[in-house]
Amino acid sequence: MQIQLIENMTPGGNLSEKFLAFLEENQLVSNPDRVLLAVSGGVDSMVMVRLFSQSSIPFAIAHCNFSLRGQDSELDMELVKNTAHSLKVPFYSITFNTLEYSQEQGISIQEAARELRYNWLADTAKAHQYSLIATAHHLDDSIETMLINLLRGTGLRGLAGIPLKNGNIIRPLLFATREEIEVFADQQQVGFRTDISNLQDKYLRNRLRHQIIPILKEIDPGFEQNMGSFLVRMKASAEFLEQEVNHQKAICMNPEKNGVSIRIEKLLATSSPQLMLYEFLKNYHFSGPVCEDLFKSLNAQAGKLFFSKTHKAIKDRDQIFIVPLGQDAFEQEYAIDSTTSRLEVPGAFFTFETFNADEKLEWPENESSALLDFDRLQFPLLLRKVKSGDRFVPLGMKGKKKINDLLTDEKTPIHLKQEVWVLVSGNEIVWVAGHRISNHFRITPATRKGLLAKIVKS
Repeated sequence: MQIQLIENMTPGGNLSEKFLAFLEENQLVSNPDRVLLAVSGGVDSMVMVRLFSQSSIPFAIAHCNFSLRGQDSELDMELVKNTAHSLKVPFYSITFNTLEYSQEQGISIQEAARELRYNWLADTAKAHQYSLIATAHHLDDSIETMLINLLRGTGLRGLAGIPLKNGNIIRPLLFATREEIEVFADQQQVGFRTDISNLQDKYLRNRLRHQIIPILKEIDPGFEQNMGSFLVRMKASAEFLEQEVNHQKAICMNPEKNGVSIRIEKLLATSSPQLMLYEFLKNYHFSGPVCEDLFKSLNAQAGKLFFSKTHKAIKDRDQIFIVPLGQDAFEQEYAIDSTTSRLEVPGAFFTFETFNADEKLEWPENESSALLDFDRLQFPLLLRKVKSGDRFVPLGMKGKKKINDLLTDEKTPIHLKQEVWVLVSGNEIVWVAGHRISNHFRITPATRKGLLAKIVKS
C-alpha cells in the first residue's frame, strides 16, 4: 500500500514523514486495511490521530472511559469525541466501572483497565470491520517496558520491549521518542489532556521514567537512540531463538493424554538444555527459578513434583510430564453388581460378561481383559482409582506386592499411575485394570462360572 501525505504539514512535517516511512518499512498497513485508533486523549494518542489524519489511511477513533478520575475522565472523552467529529471520522466509546471489575476478578486496577480495554477494542474492530487496532505506544514506552521486564528477570523476548505488531494490534509510533511527540504537538498545536497520575511516582514505570532514565541519559546522551537499536537487535534475536525452540520442541516434546512430555535425553542433547527447558515450560507459567530447580533435578530420583499456577511437572525416569492442575484430582467410586454389563468412567469404559466354565475359553491376548472366577467374587464389586499403599497378589505369585511397585516394574509413567483403575471384591483387589489380575481370583479347573471384564480407554 502506497501511503501518502494528504496535506503539506509544516512545521512538524518531519515526524509525519518518519511516521509514513516507518509504516512502509515495517509493512504495518496495507490495502484494504482500515485502522481503529485507541485514543485516550493524552498527547501520544492525540498526536497519533493527527498523523493518521494527514495520511491517506482510513481510520476511526475509539475511546475508553475507565471512570477512575471523576470529571477529568469525562473531559478526556469530550476532547476525543470532539476531535473525531471535527475530522468527520467514526467515533466509538464505552464507559467501564474499572474498580468494580478489578475487585470481581481479583486483579489490580491497571490489569483490569488493560483487560477491559483490549477486549472491547477487539470486539469493536470486529463489529465494524476494522482490520487493525493502533495504540500510541512510543519508543520511551518500549524502553521502560524492557527495563521493567529486566528487573523481573525476563527472557530474551522481554528484552525486545513492546512488540511492533501483535495479532491485529499495531504500534505505529514506536520509532518516536516522547520528546519528538511533544515537540510535534506543540508545533502543530495538537490539543491534549494530561493525566496527573502520570506525573506521580506511585508506579514502577513512573519511577523509572522520572528517576532512573534521566540519570541514564546524563551518562549517555545518545541513550534513546542506542536503546532503540538494542531493542531492534533483541527482537531479531528473539525471533531467531523462537525458531530454534520450535525446532527443538518437535524433537524433544510429545503430546500425552493429559498433557505433554519432554524426553530428557533429547533435551540434554540440545546446545543449551537449561535455556530450552525454560522456553518449553514458560507457556505453562513455570517461573525461572522453578525451571532452574527442575533442571537440577534431572539426575535425581524420579517422582519429584514442580508447580506453576496452572500446571505441575513430574520428573519421571527418562521424561518430564507436564499436566494441568486438577487433571487427576477426582475420587470417583462405582459399585458393580452381578448384572452390570457396561460402565462408563472418565477416560474409559468397562464391560462385564458372565460365562460357564465348560465353554471353550479364549484367553485374553493382553491385560485389557480379565478372566475371573465368578464364585469367588463378593458383589457388589467396587471400581476405583489406585490408592497409595494398595497391595494385591499378582497372577503367578504367592505373596502380596504393592501396586505402585508393579506399575514401576512395567515402566508406567508416574503421572499415569494415578489414572489406573482397580476392581475390588470385599477388601481384596481383584484386578489392576489394564495390568494384572489377582492370583486369588484366577480361573482354575474347579471354576464353574466365570466373569470376563474388559477396559476400553477412550
